[in-house]
Amino acid sequence: MKKILFLYFILLSTLSVLANDGIQFSEGAWKEILAKAKQENKLVFIDVYTSWCGPCKMMAAETFPLKEVGDVFNANFVNYKIDAEKGEGVEIAKKFDVRAFPTYLFVNGDGDLVYRVVGYMKAAPFLNEAKIAIQEKNDPKPFVQWENEYNNGKRDKDFLLAYLKKRALLKLPSADITEETFPLLSSAELKDKELMSSIVYYDPAVQFVPNGKVFNFVLNNYKMLDSLHIVDYPLGIMEVGIDNYFKKNIITNKQEKMLPVMIASQKRIMKLANAEQANIVMKLKEIAYVYYDGTNNLPKLRTSVIDYVNNGIMKLDIAGKQKADAEGYNEFMKPYRDGQKDSLTDPMFSMMNRMKKGDKMLPISYNMRSAAEAIYNNFDDKKMLNLAAGWANKANQWFPHFSTQAVYSGLLFKLGQHNKAIKMMTLASEDSFLAQAADVKKLLVKNIETMTKGVLPTNLWKVTMPTTVSK
Repeated sequence: MKKILFLYFILLSTLSVLANDGIQFSEGAWKEILAKAKQENKLVFIDVYTSWCGPCKMMAAETFPLKEVGDVFNANFVNYKIDAEKGEGVEIAKKFDVRAFPTYLFVNGDGDLVYRVVGYMKAAPFLNEAKIAIQEKNDPKPFVQWENEYNNGKRDKDFLLAYLKKRALLKLPSADITEETFPLLSSAELKDKELMSSIVYYDPAVQFVPNGKVFNFVLNNYKMLDSLHIVDYPLGIMEVGIDNYFKKNIITNKQEKMLPVMIASQKRIMKLANAEQANIVMKLKEIAYVYYDGTNNLPKLRTSVIDYVNNGIMKLDIAGKQKADAEGYNEFMKPYRDGQKDSLTDPMFSMMNRMKKGDKMLPISYNMRSAAEAIYNNFDDKKMLNLAAGWANKANQWFPHFSTQAVYSGLLFKLGQHNKAIKMMTLASEDSFLAQAADVKKLLVKNIETMTKGVLPTNLWKVTMPTTVSK
C-alpha cells in the first residue's frame, strides 16, 4: 500500500512539473495585469480564445505546455488568457477588433497594441512570433508615434510605406491609407513582393475600398500577381476585403451611394472567378438586403429580402444540388459499406455522415435562414412572419441545424404558435453539433425557459462566432 501511495505521489509530482514547464498564465482584472506588465517592463501576451474554438484547444494542449515555449513566454511576457465571449474578455476583444480565434495580442503596460498574430501554430513558428513581438517592444518608434504623425498630416511616400508595413504587422485595417499610398508607387514597386505584402495580404479583418485604386489594380493584374507569387489568391483577398469594408464602413456610416459600387465590385470579382450566373445574382441581391437590414431601412429591407429569396436563392438549381449531395453521400459511405472503414471506430464519422448528406445544400440553407432571421428581427406583421416561417422551415428541410430550428421557433412564437415554437427550440437545443458549442446550447436552453414564460427571446441562437484559424 505504501509503495502504491509513493508511486502515486511521484506521478502527481511529475505531472505538476510538466504543467509548470509551459506558459504560466496570470489571473486578475485587466487593469491589474496591465499594472503588473508596466511594473515589470514586459508586454502582456493575451491568448484570446472561445469555448468552441478547436484550434484554441489544440494550442492549449499541444503548444502552451512545452518547456521551450514556457521558457520564452514566462521570461518576457505577463501571460493572460481571456474568453472573448465572457467577462472582461468581451470588451478586450472588441477594443482590439478580434475577429478570428485563436488570436494572440501583445500589448504594452499602457494598453497599446504592439503586435498581433492569429491561428494555431507549432512551437517553432509560435516562438518566432514571440521574437518579433519582443523586437517590436524594443522598437524606438512605437506604433502610437506612427499613428500620431499620420494624424498630424505626415504624408510623404517613405513614411506612408513604412506606416503601412507597421499596420500590416499588427493586422490593422488600412483601406483608406492604401488608397492614399497607391498612386505614389512606381511600376517596379507594384511588382515588389515584400512591399506589396504590406498592402495586399490576407487577414480576416483586411479591408479594401470597392472600386478603389488598390481594388482596380489587383483585378486588372490578378493573373500576373498570382503567377509571380507577388500576391497569392488575389481575387479571394479582394472579396474578403471589400466585404469587410462594406460592413465596417458602408453599412456603419449609411453610405447608400456606395451600395451600387459595392454590388458592381462584387460582380466583377465573381465574373473573373467564373462563378455561376445564378450564384452571382443571388450574391448581389444578398448585398442589397444586408445593407438595408444593417441600416434599419425597413421599407427597402422588405422588398429586397423577398427579392433575394424569390429571385436569388430559389432560382438556384436546388434539385441539381440535392442530386449531387445524394451522389456525394453515396461515395462517402462506400468504404463503410464495403468494410474498408469502421464507422464505430471513426471519431469523425457522426459529424461527417451528417455534413455529407447536405454538402452543397448547407450554405443555401444558411442563406435562407439568415433571410428569415432578418424578418424575425425587424417585422411583426403576420404576412411577413408567415413568409419567413416558410423560409426557415424550408431551410431546415434542406439541412437540419440548430440555427435554422431556432429561427423557425422564433417566428412560430411571434405568430402565436407557442407550443410548437417551444418544441422546435427544444429540438434545436438537442442538436449534436452543440457538443462543441456549449455557450450556444446554454442560450437555446435559456430561450426555452423564456418562451415557457410567454416572453419573446431577443437573441435566437447567435453567440459571437468569428473565424477559427489553423496555420
